[in-house]
Amino acid sequence: MRKEKQMRNRSKLTLVTNNQNLKTYYVPLTRIEISFHPINANNLEEAIYKANNGKCESPCKRFVLEETHTNEAYTSTHIPDENLLARQIDHYHIEIKDLSNDSRKPKLL
Repeated sequence: MRKEKQMRNRSKLTLVTNNQNLKTYYVPLTRIEISFHPINANNLEEAIYKANNGKCESPCKRFVLEETHTNEAYTSTHIPDENLLARQIDHYHIEIKDLSNDSRKPKLL
């Protein structure tokens, strides 16, 4: 009975400090944001040309993908870009915001 009481009174969490065996790992959590900007143009090519030259309005819709759990960990931050940008994201949350209203209709550029 005495041992049982001691077990109940014992702290469930133990803080570990000065552990010399710990290593540092780098865990990537990805966030991707896509904004849609209205552009008045005669065709798709002209719209792309205008956007690439900065001639677009404020965004009217935004998609944000945020990774909630990662599948990767690295021992260094020196990872080839293609490995970081092409990795699989299995657990994520997507938020879609409609930023448009009547006062934000696209203007002619």
